[in-house]
Amino acid sequence: PAPTAQSYLRADKILEAVKQTGAEAVHPGYGFLSENTKFAAQLADNNVKFVGPNSQAILSMGDKIHSKKIATAA
Repeated sequence: PAPTAQSYLRADKILEAVKQTGAEAVHPGYGFLSENTKFAAQLADNNVKFVGPNSQAILSMGDKIHSKKIATAA
């Protein structure tokens, strides 16, 4: 279905499709699931590559103060 809550945001349906097709990687697009740490972790748990930052990087960059500390340290 077209509504995002019933299609693009259904991580369970995407994971089901990954398993059915034997996909080795998922590109989450922009927005939607691209910053969803739970989705990235679920893919990793299923040995599927998340084309984007890992869930720890998403968490770190999602916190402005923490991300500034990381940038300063680098």
